[in-house]
Amino acid sequence: MAKPIRATPTLRGKEAKRFVEMMIKKENSPISKIDKKLYADINKNRKYFESFLN
Repeated sequence: MAKPIRATPTLRGKEAKRFVEMMIKKENSPISKIDKKLYADINKNRKYFESFLN
């Protein structure tokens, strides 16, 4: 039987500040080579992916 889902913890104080700093650092970091290749492959096959969205 499935277990109940627990509530998401709330970050406060130092934990919250550290989390925000980590998120800013991640968003400002350069795109990795693997991600660039993935984006290029998706753009190359865009018609295939768009057929699923419509």
